[in-house]
Amino acid sequence: MENLYIYIKSIINLSEQGWSSLKKVLKIREVKKGEYLLNAGEVSNALYYIENGYCRAYYNYGGKTINTNFYFEKEFATNIRSMKLGTGSEYFILAEEDMDVIVFDKEQLYELFSRSVEVDTMGRRLMEEILGRQEEQAQLFKLHTARERYQYMCKIQPQILERIPLIHIASYLGISMETLTEIHNAAQ
Repeated sequence: MENLYIYIKSIINLSEQGWSSLKKVLKIREVKKGEYLLNAGEVSNALYYIENGYCRAYYNYGGKTINTNFYFEKEFATNIRSMKLGTGSEYFILAEEDMDVIVFDKEQLYELFSRSVEVDTMGRRLMEEILGRQEEQAQLFKLHTARERYQYMCKIQPQILERIPLIHIASYLGISMETLTEIHNAAQ
């Protein structure tokens, strides 16, 4: 949990008491490759901090798999909209490697928020961080070219090229395999 502690301390100066209270509601879970953290249609009841391994978020749309995100070590994975509204997720989150995650159970976390202003503030800051990244990504896909999206991906998550099959990267960037190959070769 050391990486999580460092991450939290980078966004808020959480006291030892606050950290101790938070640790009591966290659970460490092993997730096997091919296991779902979230299925489409399920309500998201947890936030996952990834200690090691990675997962991907994707939709099944018109018979095609459309990748929307990859979550790696020291990142959070969830469907915030589903978690907040209590509605079924529109997408899947699938472990692509064996993973160790720290589970923030929604009910336990919300109960802790009601007892600790400090931990509630930490939770809000975490959500702001996660939403900020999602907003940045959404803007990128609305306003930028395929080459700019590729460059952003390489800058923000360079491990993508090392760990993710090109077919998933092409889907994530919204481009064909041929276009991805051209962009990748030009960047070398």
